[in-house]
Amino acid sequence: MPTVTFERLDENRDLFRVGAKAVPEIIMDFSKLTPEERGQEHMGARLLCVAALSCYTGTFVNALQRHGAQVKSMTASATLSKEKDEVNRTRYTTLDISVEVGLEEKNRTIFETVKDSMLNGSLLTYSLEEGMAVSYDLKMNAV
Repeated sequence: MPTVTFERLDENRDLFRVGAKAVPEIIMDFSKLTPEERGQEHMGARLLCVAALSCYTGTFVNALQRHGAQVKSMTASATLSKEKDEVNRTRYTTLDISVEVGLEEKNRTIFETVKDSMLNGSLLTYSLEEGMAVSYDLKMNAV
């Protein structure tokens, strides 16, 4: 299984060694931010959304292709919501994923079949469902 490592390079820069060929490392540079701005970056939440979208959209594209559809375009977004629990701890409670897939009209039946499956999530998003609600809004745009 993948392992990501972290190193604090200095007071303004963090290095994540991702180890993937496509993304070997991520350097977060906070040097141009005020302390208040840095506190509002919510990098953990943003990276969780990136991870969820990466897994979900990759699974979606692969499933469409397995069924014979050529994906012309895909856009997606992920939004996290948080709430305080009974002891006033903040936790993420919902992840809303929206995806729009551009396919030829002749592939609408394939889209509907894959959509039904994708409403069950991907490996990562299904795993997250143990701790938070995950919703999916999936649309096809005929191109």
